[in-house]
Amino acid sequence: MADRPQLFEQTSQYQHWRFTRESLAKLRAENNRLGVDRVLSGLRQEAKVEDQETSATRIAEATKNLLTPEEELKLIDFYLQRIKIYVTIYRASKLLKPDALDNVKATAINFMKRFYLHNVVFDYQPKHIMLTCFYLATKVENAFMKIEDFIRPLADAEAKRGSKTQTKSDDVLGLEFIVIQSLQFELAVHHPYRAAYGFYLDMQTFIDEKDALRETYERTAHYIDKSLYTDLVFHYQPSQIALGAFKLAAKEKDLDIDLYLTQRFDARSLELLYRVLDEIQDGITTFAATSNDEAKAIDRKLILCLNPEKNPNSTLYKRTVAVQGDVPYVSDSDSD
Repeated sequence: MADRPQLFEQTSQYQHWRFTRESLAKLRAENNRLGVDRVLSGLRQEAKVEDQETSATRIAEATKNLLTPEEELKLIDFYLQRIKIYVTIYRASKLLKPDALDNVKATAINFMKRFYLHNVVFDYQPKHIMLTCFYLATKVENAFMKIEDFIRPLADAEAKRGSKTQTKSDDVLGLEFIVIQSLQFELAVHHPYRAAYGFYLDMQTFIDEKDALRETYERTAHYIDKSLYTDLVFHYQPSQIALGAFKLAAKEKDLDIDLYLTQRFDARSLELLYRVLDEIQDGITTFAATSNDEAKAIDRKLILCLNPEKNPNSTLYKRTVAVQGDVPYVSDSDSD
């Protein structure tokens, strides 16, 4: 009789959101190509209802500034990083309990990363999708708050910054179904935090330096946090990422956890595991966040090549809404 699959292998995360590096790059490149086609097609449609000279200039500017898949990723990463700032805002306002912070943050990041496997920034700008993913994550992680409570700290922060625009509830709720549909209605997300705690408890049987082990476990959270922004979640299981983060923390705290690993895994399994852990550690330590300057430069380009069919400020969008009503969402990915 065939071996039964492990529990994680039965989850939607393993079955539907797991990719090789090659397949992930191919998926993003194809989505980008289709997104570029939609932008140019939309601009040509808009040219039929606008001044021809103005439209020709806009098409030329858009063509010159179309984002590459790499630029899309950099811009998405910048807004993923900003989720950390929002966690701080909601923690200060006591709208999120301390024990919910990590899971809400990790789920919001995961939702946003998944969303952009089926969509592109030309159609949906990351700064808008980020907040919807965050609000949806509060529901999924049993940290629900009313939309009015969710918006209030954002409005306060925007007012302090002197922002000319203010986030409204419709900005968040209007994109909620779009996000859920892009997630294929699969909202369960498994994170490395619980696995790391399990390893910590198990290691206490094999490692005598209890204080060093506790400090190592506490430091492990830092590396797990960093892993969230990488593509590791699409390649490895949460328990593997947790152990890779534990290895990095142990190295930093000068704690040898190899004795534990040799007790828990046979030689063949350990050989394969070390290879995986090396890849995970490399993915965490080589990750570099997008800088403000990089994001601003990409954002300036994006403004010039937004898809007019999805841009509420465009003539084409306004005319379509006037004729048809609100534009219905249809996934832009052919990978559904």
